[in-house]
Parts: sequence; structure tokens; C-alpha cells
Amino acid sequence: MKRCGLLLFLLISVLVANAQQASVGKSISNVNVLNSSDKPSSIPYFGSKVLVILYTDPDVKDVNDPLSAAIKAKGFPADKYAGIGVANCKVTWIPNSAIRMKSRQKEKQFPGSIVLLDDSEKIKQAWSLADSDDKGVVIVVGKDSKIKFLRYVKSQDESRSISAAVVKVIQDEIAK
Repeated sequence: MKRCGLLLFLLISVLVANAQQASVGKSISNVNVLNSSDKPSSIPYFGSKVLVILYTDPDVKDVNDPLSAAIKAKGFPADKYAGIGVANCKVTWIPNSAIRMKSRQKEKQFPGSIVLLDDSEKIKQAWSLADSDDKGVVIVVGKDSKIKFLRYVKSQDESRSISAAVVKVIQDEIAK
């Protein structure tokens, strides 16, 4: 009898954890992290523009470059859309100073983009993201602060393969 109770408890725990985990349609709130100059910053344009947030392990910093290039090629209007990269500094051995330097380079490579640093996984915790070690997490957030697209990307080929779907979600959200 005790074994059934334990199994039931474990099953309920898993279901509750999965219900809280980030998913499309879930409302999320803004989070305070650091900008590329190491100053506190909330996520700009949260709730006022369609956002593509690339939450990435710095060990795979270029994993979503194909997606970023595809989005950039569309030329979405800056008054309705913003791309934001967030380095998950907690999951890497790379020093934060090196990540800040690379962040400033990415901001130059993708003009109009913003790169932030999350040195204590605040975003992962606040939004209930799954493990993002060795991954880039693609999150499209609508002006209503709800997740419209969510994918954990492990390779540039995977990034390339989701580009059309992400672009469509952005277009649909901008049209609202």
C-alpha cells in the first residue's frame, strides 16, 4: 500500500512540474538581468513589441545564427519587433568578462539587436524553462506577454529548420 502511495505522489509531482513548465500560450513576466555593459536591465520592449528571445548557453553561442540571419533578412519594422539575445552565463565555464565582450560584438553583427546576460538563471527560473545547457532556447513572446513559440535548439541545422516557422509566428503576431 505504501508503494502505491509513493507512486501516486511521484506521478502527481511530475504532472504539477510539467504543468508549470514553459509552454506556448503561457504568460510570462519581465525579468531583470544584466546588459552587455554589466548594468542591471530588464528585457526591453517587453509587452510593447513582438520579441524573439534567444536564451543561449555561451558554449554554443552561434547555434541560432541561421535563425537570426533569416529574421534579419525579413526586415521586420523596429517599432513592432525586437530581437534579444540572452547569454545564460550560469551554465558555462567562460568568464563573464569574455561573454560581455562577445555580447558587444553580437550587437554590432546584428544591428538593432540587444544582448543581455543572465548570470544566475533568473529567466530559466522565472519562466520555468527546461535545462538549457549546450542549447539555445528560441522564445517568441507576443505583445500580450505570452509565449508564442518555444524550442530548444542544439545545432545550426535545427536552427535553420525552424526559421520559416519562427518567421511566420513573428509575422502573425505583428499583424495583430
